[in-house]
Amino acid sequence: MKHWMIVLAAIALLFLHERLCATKFWFLGGVLPLAGIAAMVYRLVISKTYFSTQLIIAYVVFFIVTILLWIIGRYEYRQKELKCMKAKDIE
Repeated sequence: MKHWMIVLAAIALLFLHERLCATKFWFLGGVLPLAGIAAMVYRLVISKTYFSTQLIIAYVVFFIVTILLWIIGRYEYRQKELKCMKAKDIE
């Protein structure tokens, strides 16, 4: 049951991240990647955890997914803005 709660929380965070990236305030979408960097620094510096291959792969996948979602969100926002500008030009 605990694993399903973690999966649901991760899905909710990624959905929120994608929605925040597609807003006018682009920096809101950067909160999740910054939190990931903070978690990695905490584990590396403060708790001095040994980085296994599995942990490194998990962080790399996390950063790739969050950065891709950020890029997609920014693209969607720009397309929405262009559509609004074209609609104003037609009038």
